[in-house]
Amino acid sequence: MDKMQRQYSGGMIERVLMGIAKMTIFKMYCHLNKTVHFGGNGMTASRVQKMKKLFKAGGPVLPASALRSIGFCGKDMEALVREGYLQKLRRGYYALRETALDEYVVTASLIPAGILTLFSAAAYHEMTTVIPSSIEITIPASMRTPTLPSYPPITVYKSIYYDVGVETVKRKGYVLKVYDRERTLCEFFRMRLQIGKDTALEVLKRYMAGRKNLQKLYEYADTLRMKKILEPYVEASL
Repeated sequence: MDKMQRQYSGGMIERVLMGIAKMTIFKMYCHLNKTVHFGGNGMTASRVQKMKKLFKAGGPVLPASALRSIGFCGKDMEALVREGYLQKLRRGYYALRETALDEYVVTASLIPAGILTLFSAAAYHEMTTVIPSSIEITIPASMRTPTLPSYPPITVYKSIYYDVGVETVKRKGYVLKVYDRERTLCEFFRMRLQIGKDTALEVLKRYMAGRKNLQKLYEYADTLRMKKILEPYVEASL
């Protein structure tokens, strides 16, 4: 019996030592190769750098399809989020965790058809002192409302006059679409009952004090079927 116990004990010790040795070798291998093992494939430092280069070239927000194009599977993306490399903005869209995201750029990346409107547009044009509580955008009336991210907060409007008064601007190197000053003023008077007449008048005052094009303003107002509403206020401000 003593002999059997010694053999059993010796075998256990041998297996424990072998397990420790294998774990040590595995850790040394991971350290030397700078590899984090998750997903379907080994996530080497070179793959992480490849991913970062893709974001640098393609923008702060990328769809999952872009990551798949360089060999990242769904499990890889989930693990990259879990490990702190990526943040998931909404289903199928990711950003680098280390990147400081601009709310307007993120919105444009997630909803390319969106045009900055109302307070977001007025803030851009310095036509209001109100700080928008959300990013306000307009999309075509025929377009399905997209799934919105948890961040940034986005308010979506629809318009059959979607294309009227659109201009493109650059923000931190990225292209955004925003309604121009004239269309922005029209939108405030169109929504005056919801946002308040005083707010619309403040926007008008700032519009009149800055760069303005009354001919274009009246053309927009006529197209939007609100010239009779807006014109008396404009004339009183001259």
